[in-house]
Amino acid sequence: YPFTNLNDWRVANFLLTSGLSMRALDKFLSLKAKKNMPLSFWMAKDLHACVELLPSGPRWKFQIVPTMHSTKEPIQLYFQDALDYVKALFNHPFFEDKMDFTPFQLFTTAERLMWVFMEWMSSDGTWDMQSKIPEGSTVCGVILSSDKTNITNMCGSRVAHPLLISLVNTKMKVRNKASSHAFLLLALMPIPQFIHLVPRMCLVLQEHLFHQCLIIIL
Repeated sequence: YPFTNLNDWRVANFLLTSGLSMRALDKFLSLKAKKNMPLSFWMAKDLHACVELLPSGPRWKFQIVPTMHSTKEPIQLYFQDALDYVKALFNHPFFEDKMDFTPFQLFTTAERLMWVFMEWMSSDGTWDMQSKIPEGSTVCGVILSSDKTNITNMCGSRVAHPLLISLVNTKMKVRNKASSHAFLLLALMPIPQFIHLVPRMCLVLQEHLFHQCLIIIL
């Protein structure tokens, strides 16, 4: 829903990601050859109306982070619900056959003389956690990645501090590919300018604020 079948969705997905204008979409949908395809939309307007009915992803939240130390501007934190992102990654059809849901062991020979650790789900820690949860449940591992990024160098040196989230259940060769979009933007961490008599204390306060924001997000 709102598309009638998988082929209907595939055609809609192709058209929406093709970069075609509304006029070009209407021209394609008016072709006689298209009438042999039982699509649920006849015009570009109908197609976009169907898209509006699709479930929305996680929504952004905003919060002013309180601090006991003076800053040049209020500390603003933009973030999304981490659990919603975990659900979104688990439910994404692209990762359907690219995830491990149970721990496994990989050996180099049939005699099992050498245990190969190549994925998080093959580690001792995962096996230990799996043994402590109810039967039928699965272990979910979360990766957080963060690094300050320069947006502009010539026009004011704008800097962003994104916080990304991914799942270790996703196979490493897939997760490490940028084209897989296995890492999602979870939050934009604040970059405060603290006012303190000791310059080195500003760095300490920034690190403390970073962990304070993690508590809010997670």
